[in-house]
Amino acid sequence: MKKFYAFLAAALMSAFAFASKDVVPSDEVLQGYYDEGKVCVCFFVPADMACNDIVLTGSFNGWKSSAADCVPTEPVEGYDGWYVGSFEPEAEPSATDGICAKPVMLDVDGNFNWEYQVGAATAIRGGVQVVEGAYAGEIDMKHYGTDAPNVFTVDAWKQNPCDAVYHVYTITVISDGCGGLAVPYVVGGMTGWGFTQMQLDVEKTMENMVPTYVYTKKMAEKTPYQVVAGLLNAETGAIEVEPGWNDDSYLQKLIDEKWVRIPGEDGDNLLTHEDPNILFDLRAEDLRWARCAPAEPAEVVAFAVKLPTENIPAAVEVIGGFDDWQGTALTWNPSTDYFEATFEAKASQFFKFRTAGTWDDQELELYDEGEDTWRLIKDNELVFGQLWEDAAEGKSLVLDFSDPEKYRWLVKEQGIENITLTEKAQKVVVDGVLYIVRDNKMFNVQGTQVR
Repeated sequence: MKKFYAFLAAALMSAFAFASKDVVPSDEVLQGYYDEGKVCVCFFVPADMACNDIVLTGSFNGWKSSAADCVPTEPVEGYDGWYVGSFEPEAEPSATDGICAKPVMLDVDGNFNWEYQVGAATAIRGGVQVVEGAYAGEIDMKHYGTDAPNVFTVDAWKQNPCDAVYHVYTITVISDGCGGLAVPYVVGGMTGWGFTQMQLDVEKTMENMVPTYVYTKKMAEKTPYQVVAGLLNAETGAIEVEPGWNDDSYLQKLIDEKWVRIPGEDGDNLLTHEDPNILFDLRAEDLRWARCAPAEPAEVVAFAVKLPTENIPAAVEVIGGFDDWQGTALTWNPSTDYFEATFEAKASQFFKFRTAGTWDDQELELYDEGEDTWRLIKDNELVFGQLWEDAAEGKSLVLDFSDPEKYRWLVKEQGIENITLTEKAQKVVVDGVLYIVRDNKMFNVQGTQVR
């Protein structure tokens, strides 16, 4: 009889566990899925959003965009729809970002696609935070500490891979730009936003009597992509300049007697069912490589920015096409109260501001008097040429954002108030600074143990 009751209890537990996201695995259940000192991530995915394998990528692996470089997850036994994965935190987590990791679902062939990352989530317990991502449709998952699992639900993917329709797409570039020395690359969701060199099609090259390159792959409709150019050394036959995240390697199209960037202000090109064979013929008079167009001279810029006196961040960078979107530090000059830097830039290049090493934590707002509202200053609203039209080369470019009536600097604090604490954790304040105490250990809000 006892065995029967034990069997019945186990069956009932199993039935309840099978139910849904409402039955959350406990810390004790998850303990067997990760080792001490590792970050444990546990999340629920609805059945209609879970058709392929799910991996974790983040700051712990340098945001790698290859399935082989990511951490696989596995279903939690007895808890249908729940997945768990664990990883070693980076040696020195970012003081601003903490430990970051987000789920990404692979496509039908097991390939990584940034479009299939988590787009909406709800934190349940542990130190996990859900914050706005750097790009539309994305969020960032930030995890603090390693002593308790980080539990949340995935409410939506940026694009649901289970709804994706796949085709074999072929992108063809017929190029005699740069005297035949331009080598096209593809970059997009299907390449993990890494630059992938297109292959020379020898047969079509002989047929067209001009270098012809192709990129063929099974990809999902609505996957964003761009075609960019590298440069070939005519003497050695080797790639001399690879494309990067700057403004001069992309395609340009002649519209109304003005050369504009492709895809332009509307964003990236998207793969569609109507166009499985995509052709870029650079012999056409209205299409060219910006990299091979007449060179736009770079100018030396002595850059100075005065920021509002309230909430000035500890470190500020200017970032844009001029430095391949790497970020150039601005140094505070106490004699002028300006943040300053000197670098070379072109008039057509975009730029924006950020705090050192982050994309989304610090933003600048501009007051629009016509609309009587505050709006964020985006990188496509700041172009060097618009600011120095009447200035000579070698001038100082001074931006004064210190007037609180016109500009304000937004600081998104990662406060402890936004962290869901476990039963074993509590908040403490020491000398005006907030900390988390768990198991007689003290952590700052970034999850680093301080005592």
